Amino acid sequence: MENVNRMRCRRDFLSTYKHGSVRFGRFLVVHLLPVPAHPAKVGISVSRKVGKAVVRNRVKRRLREIIRLNWQHVPEQHYIVISAKAASKDASYKELETDFHRLLKG
Repeated sequence: MENVNRMRCRRDFLSTYKHGSVRFGRFLVVHLLPVPAHPAKVGISVSRKVGKAVVRNRVKRRLREIIRLNWQHVPEQHYIVISAKAASKDASYKELETDFHRLLKG
């Protein structure tokens, strides 16, 4: 995932939450919003419910790497927000990756 494809603006997150579709997985929640004529952007949200800073940062690092390695599976012209559930703190990298693939195919 390049910096161009990283969602940073609060407005983009809020519009994706409000107008996008939601898919629930075992460890992740994915919000998808089609945006014609725009490149795909992905944002990651990990709340304090997941754990302390060290745990949240580990989950974010794993999710960023999963997105980077599987960028070809990310739908084009979509804003995507990936939120980690509390159960993600105990999930392995492979479990997070499997959940990611299942939710994007959905």
